[in-house]
Amino acid sequence: MSKLIRNFTVHDLKDEVLYFNHLWKRTFSNGRAIYTATSNHSAITLSNVTPRGKIIPQVVQRFKKGSRVVVIDTAVHLPPHTSKLL
Repeated sequence: MSKLIRNFTVHDLKDEVLYFNHLWKRTFSNGRAIYTATSNHSAITLSNVTPRGKIIPQVVQRFKKGSRVVVIDTAVHLPPHTSKLL
């Protein structure tokens, strides 16, 4: 198991995008988006957006079937499965 420790500034947060591949099911509960993996190869790609709009992938995480990811706070959820942290 590896741990990803990150410290954010407000500037960092507004340019971060999480891409959930098509193997996730999204539901909402208590103002939170809950993503549930539907396959053992479900993936999330964390990317940064440069000032010129170029998307740079930073981290790809893979999850087992049934894994859950909860997205809270300042995020915009675009269909089908993209979250942009503001």
